[in-house]
Amino acid sequence: MAAKSIWGYRATFVGLSALIFFFALLPFDAGDGNVPGPDLVIALVAAWVLRRPDYLPVWLLVIVLLLGDFVLMRPLGLWTLIVFLMSEYLRRRVDHAEAAPFWSEVGVVSVCILAAFAADYLVLVLLLAETPPILGQGLHAFATVVFYPAVAIFSQMIGVRRLAPGELDSLGTRA
Repeated sequence: MAAKSIWGYRATFVGLSALIFFFALLPFDAGDGNVPGPDLVIALVAAWVLRRPDYLPVWLLVIVLLLGDFVLMRPLGLWTLIVFLMSEYLRRRVDHAEAAPFWSEVGVVSVCILAAFAADYLVLVLLLAETPPILGQGLHAFATVVFYPAVAIFSQMIGVRRLAPGELDSLGTRA
C-alpha cells in the first residue's frame, strides 16, 4: 500500500475527529433530562485500531485526543491517557479480533468503552475534582456503545478494513 494512501487515511481520521469536536462545541441545548450523545471519537479510535492499526499511529492519536481535551475543556491529558491505554489494549488484540465475528468485536469494544468511562469517573473522584453526574456519564458511555457498530460499519465503507490473510500492512508486517 502506498504511503500516500496511509497519509490520506490519517488525514481522514483527523478531519473526522475535527468535525466531531466542531459539532460537540455547537450550542445545542442539551438541557436537563436529555440523553447525552455518544463520544464518537473513542468509537472511531476503536474501530480503526482494530482494523488498521498502521493508519492510527500513537503520535497521531495522542495529538488528536489532546486537542480534544483542550477544545472540550476536559481535564488535560486524563481522557487522552485512558483512550490511549484502551487503544493499545485493542491494538494488541488485532490478531485475535480478525478471526472473531463482528458481534464478538462489539462486545470487547463495549467492555473497553465502559471501562474507559468508569476509569475516568473514578480518577476524577479520587482526585476530588468536579465530576459530572454518574447517571449522565453512564448514559454517555451507553450511547457510545450503541453507536459503535454504526461507526465500525461507516469505517468499513470508507475503506478502513481488516487485512486479508497473508496481506501485509505498510510496514511489511501483519497488522
